[in-house]
Amino acid sequence: MVQVATPALATATHQARARSGFRAELRPIGQLSELEREWTALEAVIECAPFFSWYWVSTWLRELPSTVRPLLFRATGPDGIVALALLVAAPERGRTRWFGRHSWHMQETGDTELDEVTVEYGGLLARPGDLVDAWSALAGLLEGLPRDWRRLRITTSAQGSAIAAALPSGMQAASVRARPCYRVDLEAVRTAAGGYVEVLGRKARGALRQTLRAYAALGPLHAEAAPDAGTALAWFDAFEHLHTRHWQQRGAGGCFSRPFFGRFHRALIARATDDGFVRMTRVKAGDVLVGYLYNLGWQGRVYYYNAGMNYGILGRHDRPGIASLYAAVEQAAAEGAQVFDFLAGEQEYKRRLSTDAVTLHSIDVRRAGMRATAERIGAGLAGRDTLGVSLAEALATPSTQGD
Repeated sequence: MVQVATPALATATHQARARSGFRAELRPIGQLSELEREWTALEAVIECAPFFSWYWVSTWLRELPSTVRPLLFRATGPDGIVALALLVAAPERGRTRWFGRHSWHMQETGDTELDEVTVEYGGLLARPGDLVDAWSALAGLLEGLPRDWRRLRITTSAQGSAIAAALPSGMQAASVRARPCYRVDLEAVRTAAGGYVEVLGRKARGALRQTLRAYAALGPLHAEAAPDAGTALAWFDAFEHLHTRHWQQRGAGGCFSRPFFGRFHRALIARATDDGFVRMTRVKAGDVLVGYLYNLGWQGRVYYYNAGMNYGILGRHDRPGIASLYAAVEQAAAEGAQVFDFLAGEQEYKRRLSTDAVTLHSIDVRRAGMRATAERIGAGLAGRDTLGVSLAEALATPSTQGD
């Protein structure tokens, strides 16, 4: 496991005053109890993704190895704290060392084993009206740091427009990966005469009805969320078995091949199931297990995070994932949730099972100048488009949603 914080950055507090008048600082976290007070107060007045929640963030901080020391970014204005984020400085390796000693990662570590837990909707926890100014404050702070950092990476973010608007002339941003994030409007599901099936496109309706008829032969299809943490942990064990078996049959290890993944999620399940944040869901057709969905429930939305499916119970139309997602969407609609979010991914089943989509971008922010130019030339000579395209250009590219 890599060492991901340089001693100077891990012990110093860096401050700057942004053009907006906000005061920005990057400093060691200190007492978690103090951070919890600040984080939950801001979280309570902001619509945000579950990966910003204190449930997720505090579990991540507690489970990280001691070699990883995130720093706290805080922006404050006349009325108090307007933005918070956690950044990790990860050392560069290989040829990328030519362009800087380390990169900054927002709520990630740069270590593939630790980052297997996968955050999405990355960015700042910030008041919407202050988002651009908060990013401006962070950019100003980074400009004042020693010039030995290569980039700031923000993964799978919906804040691209704010980042592009906030950057000073001495910085540039690129979209290194754009992915659709497919969703289901659950209000549309509730008002449709035929429920979820009727809000989908024609081809999707036909395929889904075929799948549902096949599973109906085993008994009524239904989803149930684990009522308590003990049940959720037992279902998580079963989920791990099914998930790992499926991926091993495909010649891969699956996410549990990295130990931090299981450790983090068991801790999260133990802490957050009883409050409804973790929704470990079991789907059955009659008495026959179809699969497990690991969902997150947050601010009136349900997020589909991962799955372990019981493949092979049908000879034809054996699609346990499709059947399970159908049952989970119907369950979420019946419970009054507003959106079922499939999270980012180009998978065809997500597209067909959704009613709309947004595009999320993984973004690299770099200093402009000779070093950035040399890195781009080097990537081009190596035949790799690793630096992406201009963020402004990427945001101007329309996305489509069809049947």
